Amino acid sequence: MIGYDLSNPATDDEWPTFQWDIPATFNIASACLDSPATRTALRYVDADGAGTTITYGDLERAVSATVAALSNHDIGEGDRVGVCLPQCPELLVVHLATLARGGVVVPLSMLLGDSHLEHALEHSDVSALVVDHRKAKHLSVRTPSKTFVVEPASARRRDALGGLADSLVTDPANGPDEALRVAETTPDDPAFVLYTSGTTGTPKGVVQGHRYLIGSLPGYQCWFELFGRETAQESRVWTPAEWAWAGALFDVVYPTLALGGTVVAQERRSGFDPERATRLVDRTGVTHTFMPPTALGKLRTEGVDDALESLEVVNCGGESLSADLRRWATQTLEVTVNEAYGQTEANALVGDCRKAYPAREEAMGKPYPGHDVRLVDEDSESVADGEIGRIALDPSDPALFLDYLGDSDATAEAYFENGLFDTGDLAVRDDEGYLTHRGRADDLIITSGYRVSPLEIENALAEHPNVAEAVVAGVPDETRGERVAGAVVPADREADKTFREELERSVRERVGPHKAPREIQFVSSIPETRTGKADRDAIFDR
Repeated sequence: MIGYDLSNPATDDEWPTFQWDIPATFNIASACLDSPATRTALRYVDADGAGTTITYGDLERAVSATVAALSNHDIGEGDRVGVCLPQCPELLVVHLATLARGGVVVPLSMLLGDSHLEHALEHSDVSALVVDHRKAKHLSVRTPSKTFVVEPASARRRDALGGLADSLVTDPANGPDEALRVAETTPDDPAFVLYTSGTTGTPKGVVQGHRYLIGSLPGYQCWFELFGRETAQESRVWTPAEWAWAGALFDVVYPTLALGGTVVAQERRSGFDPERATRLVDRTGVTHTFMPPTALGKLRTEGVDDALESLEVVNCGGESLSADLRRWATQTLEVTVNEAYGQTEANALVGDCRKAYPAREEAMGKPYPGHDVRLVDEDSESVADGEIGRIALDPSDPALFLDYLGDSDATAEAYFENGLFDTGDLAVRDDEGYLTHRGRADDLIITSGYRVSPLEIENALAEHPNVAEAVVAGVPDETRGERVAGAVVPADREADKTFREELERSVRERVGPHKAPREIQFVSSIPETRTGKADRDAIFDR
């Protein structure tokens, strides 16, 4: 199994003897560009439907040119580069070039509201920002002096991966002739700062090392059932998720490149569109996809009732997968459906792999090879099978984060006294080792795969001058799993439709549309529990 040698993916019969063997030096860029130059690295379809194919050779030349450009801008070892782009070749090039320079990538969602974007830019202290031209037009936050706006490039130009504006990168044909030079980094050197959704009100910057890719690979192989180099190379893997979060980057993009497969990408200008998704699968021959259950559910509700010929495996994560939806996908799409569990701080820990063991509809699977996952109580003592426990992880796991950027207290609080990492998630284990998720240990809302902190939305509502009090909770939703619901006590304002729409608009601008409440009710007061906390159950139908 992959623990150190990316050139030889394992077969499932090696699982019982799996051991990590982490190399002394490792760089994600080198690992992802170590395939024959003529093999296809990326199949891309832009928002207008134009497509192009990019080889590993094309990709390496573009990365090499961008490395030279970053050097010319004095961006190098240890510098953080913010990247706010949709799924597109330019994003991949800037990521890999930054890593090759020994820098640190800060992925930024196109959905971020100004307040969160400003926080991420200031908190991460980026040396440069690469931003999509559409996002740049609406920015009202202070950006670094080295800000590069990416204009759209035609499909013809994309064949050479040109088009990054403001001389950040030149056309690879005019780039340096020498081979790509990659900085020597260790597995523990920082590679990414991945911002959480703000589970305590303010997003944390999760610092992940280059080892994060190594730690994610066993899970990737298991849930996509890609064992053996030839099998992995023939895969064409796609996710509708933004390339700004761990689930897209380390469950799809970088493991696929590291194993020599083909990443499929599609730029979009709106939410998940089932019709466009099915066309993409048919057009590009997608074989494997990582798809949040919400997106899979939309395929069903939009009437997709035929098998997608090329599709073999669907991996679901980010939120719970219902037994009914799993059955529909298995029977209608005629695919293998595997569920997996992980988080930004610790990726690809638990899940299904039907080649190794049968899936159970209510369970999320078993720990993947190399991951010492335990269930413990609040004192970090192991709990018995059948009892709810907190999911904990051995601190030596390479999939585990390095720290929270600039927050040593939060980093320390994430660990039990005995050193185990506390995920904050709850689960039950049966006598055969299957784990069933039992939610969060807090009131985290998971809506359409996004993790939303009630406190974050409450604070956004409270910023309005006509809000006296606000409380937020997740309520069941057949499409999203949960939807964000709010209750507001008005202050000197009539509780009418106009005020409700004003609040919804205000919150969308502050935190982004994916986190905004789907419903807001007005109340005269917020009921409290006996301990003085807001009694959400007395307000919301949960």
